[in-house]
Amino acid sequence: MKSTEGGARYERVAPLEKNFPVKFRPYHADRVLPHWHEHIELLYFTSGGGEVMLDGVPYMVKAGDLVVVNSSVIHSFLSGKPAEYYCILIYPDFLADISLGQISFEPIVEGDREVRECFLALSTEYTSGGIGSDMMQKSLAYRLIAHLSRHHASAGRSESEQETHRLMLSRFTSVVQYVASHYAEPITTRRLAEMCYLSEGHFCRFFKAATGKTLLAYVNEYRIDCAASLLSKTDDSITEIALSCGFSDVNYFSRVFRSVRGVSPTAHRRCALSKK
Repeated sequence: MKSTEGGARYERVAPLEKNFPVKFRPYHADRVLPHWHEHIELLYFTSGGGEVMLDGVPYMVKAGDLVVVNSSVIHSFLSGKPAEYYCILIYPDFLADISLGQISFEPIVEGDREVRECFLALSTEYTSGGIGSDMMQKSLAYRLIAHLSRHHASAGRSESEQETHRLMLSRFTSVVQYVASHYAEPITTRRLAEMCYLSEGHFCRFFKAATGKTLLAYVNEYRIDCAASLLSKTDDSITEIALSCGFSDVNYFSRVFRSVRGVSPTAHRRCALSKK
């Protein structure tokens, strides 16, 4: 789950490197927009914390917690300040020869010493990059999956539940792609509901269940992320940026920006410039 600006979506994960089906990386982020992929993602927090959203369900996490993002789960992260965590991305091929059936894993694992030891060992191997490091990382990933299977497994979705979930993901993807393409324009619940062949009431419930947010909150956050990027990278005026990101009222833009980012647009730009 990497930090992103400008997009909740289906994430097309890069192809395998040297046919190696495990990716381990350290991250430092305060927000990750909603997205999903077929890969299993394991996030071990080492410093800080915040709110992780998994298929619309919020979880507060802290240092020492493991977040398990099962396959095809819509997930995001938000914190008041950057958190540090390790991420393991496991490609489907990695588990092709393992009989897990309909098993998935508990979304949050707290204070598990075996999990902590595996991630610390993975970090050491990743940093060293010595001979056999790739194989050690792979063996540690197997050790971690085996431990989760024995001690933190839960029943997976039934066939009918999987079909319902696939339909939800299809609708979610079409909605977020529309927002990404039309965020500078007026976006109505009615238009998106029609795209999903749902009533407006049903669509609002579906969207809240998928993301944990209302459509207005999601669209505003997307627009603010785009505006934050422009404030950092261009000399455009705040009014020009507000208009280009779908806000017709600069005062409303400033209020929303502060509520989402915790600072004013001017302060955000000043901070970004100071880091250059």
